[in-house]
Amino acid sequence: MANVSPGGDERRDDEFVRIIRDRRLESVFQPIVHLASRTTIGYEALVRGPAGSSLVDAHTLLRHAYRTGLVVEFDWAARAAACRGAMAARLTRDQLLFLNIEPLALGTDCPPDLWPDIRAAFERFQVVLEVTERSLDRDPRSLLEGIDRQRPNVAGIAIDDLGGNGATLSMLPVLAADVIKLDQSVTQSGPTSTVMQIMDIAYEEAERTGATILAEGVETPAHAAFAESAGATLAQGLYLGPPAPLPTAFRAASVPLSVNSEQIANLATPFDALEGRTTSRADLTYLTALSHHFTDRAAELVAPSLSLLLLPDPRLLTREDRIQLALLAQRGVVTGVLGPGLPDPPATGVRGARDHDHALDGHWATLTLSPGTASALLARAVPGSTDEFEFGVTHDRRLVVAAARCLLRRLGAGSPEVTH
Repeated sequence: MANVSPGGDERRDDEFVRIIRDRRLESVFQPIVHLASRTTIGYEALVRGPAGSSLVDAHTLLRHAYRTGLVVEFDWAARAAACRGAMAARLTRDQLLFLNIEPLALGTDCPPDLWPDIRAAFERFQVVLEVTERSLDRDPRSLLEGIDRQRPNVAGIAIDDLGGNGATLSMLPVLAADVIKLDQSVTQSGPTSTVMQIMDIAYEEAERTGATILAEGVETPAHAAFAESAGATLAQGLYLGPPAPLPTAFRAASVPLSVNSEQIANLATPFDALEGRTTSRADLTYLTALSHHFTDRAAELVAPSLSLLLLPDPRLLTREDRIQLALLAQRGVVTGVLGPGLPDPPATGVRGARDHDHALDGHWATLTLSPGTASALLARAVPGSTDEFEFGVTHDRRLVVAAARCLLRRLGAGSPEVTH
């Protein structure tokens, strides 16, 4: 493969900037098929550069979006191009329209010149926003706030490329996805042990929330057979239809499909997950011992997993705790610690909170979430007492997920964005 010269990259950067500023992005659309009936129920819009440009394919465009710092504007311009294409082709209401969105763009405002096309399309079509796997674990707070901001305006939220990135697997339980898209590596690898682990995670999430499973990368009859065997409801890939301009006529989808899943409660504090449940009271000594029991169990976690700590006093985070948390982070576990007086980061590779939320004063949470297991110690100080806490322990996955989401919304960003 020929090396790309720095000068060539810079010239393409300039070309990319002109394409974005002139709004010259285009879209092609790949069919999304209901496997059992082979009915096309929607299309995914895929961004392309203008014909004749050196920046035609999506990966090259995205690379230069990151190089030039124009990821957010690129994302909005790509969505607007897709919306214009769908409206020009008169896509019907019963067809789903999948639009990709970068996590970095989730919570941002649309450039004014692009808003009319996007608003018109969102009012006309059943839009499913497809969150890419890039940076899903880098900034949990912005990610969750962005998804919550977008959700009321769309028919569903899809999580892309499950299995292609460990962060996607770790964050999946707290994202409340309506559609879980299996990475093409899952669809095309066959029933390996790794694939079975990924499918088990997808099954667990689909059972808990009602999410729909979609298999990507179906390029042969064998891939289609695997997707059907795996229980995927939907699929896309070259075997079922290549990316192309939208057809000029659409048949009504014979299989009505809802992609709404059960949503996660938004909690003010993690302790609110115990509302309506019997709680107990204990002193600091007892809760410290119980919390250590939970963190000792968490020491065995491997990715994909979450390990989160909320402490009412920074003295409760010992040197041994910091070492253990850093080791978890090294193994790819999404790890975070927050509480008054704690540094950011609290340990190497571990996320902290840049701004302390006083609503969590006096609260204590030790929480782990991994495939097939969930546990949380949730406590809050008894008013007027310095050494007594009301607490409860839960292994109910729905409650642990809600408490985890509450904490993740307070965590700061992790390592800087990797250039694509």
